[in-house]
Amino acid sequence: MKIWAHRGCSYRYPENTISSFREASRYEITGIELDIQLSRDGEMVVIHDERVDCTTDGSGYVKDLTLWELKQLKILPNEKCGRIYETIPTIREVLAFLAPVCRNTGLLINIELKNSVVRYEGMEQKILHLISEYELEPYIIYSSFNPDSIRLIKEINPDANVAILSSNVGECLEIGKELRVNAIHPYIKAKDRQLLKDEKSVECVRAWSTMTHEPFFPEEREIKRWDTAGLEEQGITDIFTNAPEDYVPLKRTPPQQILMDRGKSILEETGYILKTNEECWTSQRLYHVLPGDTLQADERMEYRIYRYVPEIKGELIHTYCYEPEQNWASYVQESEVWQDKDTVFEEECYIRVSAKPINPMNLAANISMYLLPARENVMEWPSYFQTEALLTLEKVWSLLGENDLAFAVITDTHYVNNGTWERSAYNLQQVAARLPLRGIIHLGDLTDGILPLALTKEYVDLVVADMRQTGKPVFLCCGNHDSNYFRNNPEKMTEEEMSAYYLGREKPYYYTDYPAQKIRILYLHSFDYREQVRYGFHVEELEWVKETLEAMADGWAALVCAHVPPLPEIHFWSDQIRNGEALLQILEECHRSGKKILAYVHGHNHGEQIYTERLFPIVSLGCNKMEDFQDKKPAGSWTYNRQQGTVTEDLWDIMIVHEDHKAIDFVRFGAGEDRHVDCE
Repeated sequence: MKIWAHRGCSYRYPENTISSFREASRYEITGIELDIQLSRDGEMVVIHDERVDCTTDGSGYVKDLTLWELKQLKILPNEKCGRIYETIPTIREVLAFLAPVCRNTGLLINIELKNSVVRYEGMEQKILHLISEYELEPYIIYSSFNPDSIRLIKEINPDANVAILSSNVGECLEIGKELRVNAIHPYIKAKDRQLLKDEKSVECVRAWSTMTHEPFFPEEREIKRWDTAGLEEQGITDIFTNAPEDYVPLKRTPPQQILMDRGKSILEETGYILKTNEECWTSQRLYHVLPGDTLQADERMEYRIYRYVPEIKGELIHTYCYEPEQNWASYVQESEVWQDKDTVFEEECYIRVSAKPINPMNLAANISMYLLPARENVMEWPSYFQTEALLTLEKVWSLLGENDLAFAVITDTHYVNNGTWERSAYNLQQVAARLPLRGIIHLGDLTDGILPLALTKEYVDLVVADMRQTGKPVFLCCGNHDSNYFRNNPEKMTEEEMSAYYLGREKPYYYTDYPAQKIRILYLHSFDYREQVRYGFHVEELEWVKETLEAMADGWAALVCAHVPPLPEIHFWSDQIRNGEALLQILEECHRSGKKILAYVHGHNHGEQIYTERLFPIVSLGCNKMEDFQDKKPAGSWTYNRQQGTVTEDLWDIMIVHEDHKAIDFVRFGAGEDRHVDCE
């Protein structure tokens, strides 16, 4: 019997929410079932009932409420969700989360189009287009009680996998044959289910239940397990259940191969990588292990484990210090022990492994060592972050107008092993799912840029994937460290390579328009290691900025985002900014012409500042990385103290750009304070 999570794990979690889908994806299920409807402004949202009254604190029909209005409604949490409430997700947000699971595990998604009561025009085109955008066609099944909707799906995409829903088997079969569906979805206790026994035309029968038999959260009535063997005898192949955890086990995390490079070893005193031993293979990557995990040996090799404990040294947080290998775990020097048997770990730690052949003549090119996880590493959400999320949401909703633009803004993540990015990403995902954000803006320096390029890209891909899992567009500015140039790294990236890799563009500068608000956002590039004055802007970019601003219609305003500030007096690291003054003159000329420059927003300084000596404010944002060195800061800036185990581990903002062009609000998550920036 194949098991589907009906609206997620909807017995223990609020139905059709990110948390219910996240929990369901942890189990060995065949797929997840969810429902979509359209908001008044045409956004696809995931909710079952045509009215919001049943599952939220609001009232009214989904079709009569805008996405902005729907996002303000609260779905009360349970203790497993933490203190924070849930909200109605968009299907884009859900797909952003589930897409990697589908590709990695084969998880299927049944999207039920809820259009038999309210006929949502255009829903079929919208969902097919979105699935195509995510390239998820092999993992999607479309179902509906409305035959016309299924017929339209097949007309638009004849290869779509479709199913018909009905309360009885006979109707399913009749419509199914007409539309040539891939499956039928009858009521699990349909009175005519005996028709299935002799039916040979349909191979897949997925049966659904009702609240009478399977209660939904928060109802505490005991749920009864279906007799799957008996259902299979009746011809049912799959069931949609609110409690998939009653039928299938948790997924086991797959074995992870230890990637090793020949000719490298590890310096005994420091735990750093060396390139001195041609007979050794060593893992440059660090692997996170939990109690009970097993390192599986290669019988041809003997190996040694180097351990790094999760404690973070204070100097990495409180001083200007880039750890040479982007590793914030602390090395534990142990006596030299080489072994050839499996190792079972008793404590959480990070490891590197060195191996050498037992037979010196056997210099095999491929080493097969694997880390076998004992259990899934589940992110725990500390209560102080849950509280901060609630406070952030309350403040944002108090400031956000229906036509204002809202973005999450992050800068200077500087991803390191055993750092705090994973928690930042989780916080970001939780907050973003509850707000109508237009995107995630990252102002640069995703990593320290001091590792081999392949490993730097691995870390960058991880950070960007975490941001994209919000389901929002991600807008990047390239930072100086993003060139992989720091500390004269030989594997650096040119401006052209950065543009292609980070942005998927020919040039490292671009803009986005928001016509309803008459706002254009420019994303600039502000560093080139090939120049004598590395920080600054190329003449070609200045010409592009001038043309881009002149092309704006009257009544429009521009917001400028970059990594580096435009003036040396607000930049500690150099006494010149190449063409910085020329850039400001272009911006100020535009501002005087009536096309307002709202602000110039940047990172890089690892500090906070609002500089008001020009015609528009220049806003510096603190770094996402958990560090707070107080020196090496421009005059007038400041840095907030950071401390492990507190909300100050994290730092990023929700930026609200008001449609009247008069102000920008920054609502701080983590270390620091909210700021109101006057753009008049």
